[in-house]
Amino acid sequence: VDECGECGGDGSACTVSLSFGNVTFDTMEILMETPVDVGGFQFNVSQVTLGQASGGLAAEAGFTVSTGGSTVIGFSLTGTIIPGGSSGVLTNLEYVCDYPGETTSCIENIVISDPNGSALPSVFSGDCVAVGTTAGCTDSEACNYDPFANSDNGTCGLIDDCGDCQQAYI
Repeated sequence: VDECGECGGDGSACTVSLSFGNVTFDTMEILMETPVDVGGFQFNVSQVTLGQASGGLAAEAGFTVSTGGSTVIGFSLTGTIIPGGSSGVLTNLEYVCDYPGETTSCIENIVISDPNGSALPSVFSGDCVAVGTTAGCTDSEACNYDPFANSDNGTCGLIDDCGDCQQAYI
């Protein structure tokens, strides 16, 4: 019998998974897929300091979601749940990267509970994500504009008379 109570099962019938959705230089979506009712959650996001949490399945369920340092905790004060079969954005997090340059952030130390407060099997699925400063040309008028850069590195260029991108202008 597996942790879900199934004979010969592999535990996947009751395993809740968390992953990253869209990540920008200061916000990240945390995605959740759950086959069972969820009464609360806690996890860490490495390499960042978290700001506000908002929206998603947690907000729809009336959960209180708090952050402190790299930790996120969410639960209902009134006993509401995130229903089994739910899939999508659990919550949106604001963050600041704790390291200069670019580094990798992962979801760690996941604890998901059922409506009675008992731990559910949980996993981090998907990949860790790049966070922090991405240097490049941030001038949208430049010929070498980098839409993913959030820190200008002084390499922006203009098209010269021959049609070539000349770097760097000031």
